[in-house]
Amino acid sequence: MSSHAIRDYRRLVRRKLKQWPGDRRLAVAQAIGAPTLEDFEDWGDRQVAVLRHHGLANGMAIYDFGCGCGRTAQALVRAGWVGTYKGADIIPELVAEIGRTCPGYEAIVHCELNLAALTQSQDFVFHWSVFTHLYPEECYILLMDIFRVLKPGGKLVFSFLEFGPPKHDAIFERNVAIIRGGRRPPHLDQFLHRDWIRHFAEKIGFEQIEFTDGTDRRNHPPLGQSIASMVKP
Repeated sequence: MSSHAIRDYRRLVRRKLKQWPGDRRLAVAQAIGAPTLEDFEDWGDRQVAVLRHHGLANGMAIYDFGCGCGRTAQALVRAGWVGTYKGADIIPELVAEIGRTCPGYEAIVHCELNLAALTQSQDFVFHWSVFTHLYPEECYILLMDIFRVLKPGGKLVFSFLEFGPPKHDAIFERNVAIIRGGRRPPHLDQFLHRDWIRHFAEKIGFEQIEFTDGTDRRNHPPLGQSIASMVKP
């Protein structure tokens, strides 16, 4: 993983832990963008609803890339999902939270630009707001390795930023203002175009490439960021 991502998020997590010394659960929730524990659980439940819509079922082997402190993992436990879960993140303090809250789930610290999984071993891979903090070339490299670890018929679902939605544009404008003010944004916010994602995916070999707007609530609660899904044939 790029040094910028590791550096930025380690700094953020440690700042939140210092800010909330008596409430570790809130500190790690805020570190991944949830202002309250209620928001943390609500967005985890939304993520599970997205996964269910895209075919998540009991008995699957799933890989949560950029698992954080377990927002999705804890929601899977609440939902009663049964299967083989593996999560990976770059921050030890976050990974430790999954071990504490999700007995039986495996979570590891992994800083490489690949998945710590055997070839054709996973039914489902997902990640939320990971490509939003990586360069396009890094996203492509990760897509190649996700293709490697998925079983035939396996599915990838992820969220991303794109221009157009007002909340996404606001992130871009905020960062423009920060840079014009002579400062550095706290972390990289990378915008991707659907055509880029489709081009990457088709070049690698994915099929059934589909997109959902972040405000779309027809099949599941809105997730805020746009969603891409694709299948390994």
